[in-house]
Amino acid sequence: MPADYYLSANKQGSQAVNNGHMTDHTFIRIESPGVNCAVVREEDDGWKILLLKRAPTETYGGSWGFVTGRKRGTETVAQIVQREILEETGLTPTRVFATEHVVQFYEPEVDAIWVLPLIVATVNPDAEVVLNHENTEFAWLPVLRARNRVSWKNLMRSIDLIYDELELFPARNWVEIKP
Repeated sequence: MPADYYLSANKQGSQAVNNGHMTDHTFIRIESPGVNCAVVREEDDGWKILLLKRAPTETYGGSWGFVTGRKRGTETVAQIVQREILEETGLTPTRVFATEHVVQFYEPEVDAIWVLPLIVATVNPDAEVVLNHENTEFAWLPVLRARNRVSWKNLMRSIDLIYDELELFPARNWVEIKP
């Protein structure tokens, strides 16, 4: 690319400048509107991952996945995680960790690529799940069963990454975050 080629972006779109000539370009937006949170607990026979089945009336109804949620106002990631886990499951995390991983996908409802931080939250092994209207079922599953239950390849990869890192709990590359 020539040295005098650059992109200029604003709310109306983007323009490329090449040798002094403006060329209109359109791009698919990339947004990070919230979080994808793997809720885990340690049981006598190892780590379990909480999966939720989305209600038919919700986006991606019928699919199994993690707790997800959008940012409200000036919330931090840790605050989003605390709120969403409580709203969707009735659980209160004991610890929350930022990982170095993201979950990314195209979201057709908003015509944008979403990039969501992959967060891991631990809960007490005896804590009871109470679902809200967004989900119809839940399951605490060991890794291999969780991999087979989720609907999306990026969640399968996320489960693999989390599992590898749970072996050294907390993983060296996780950063504990507080609300």
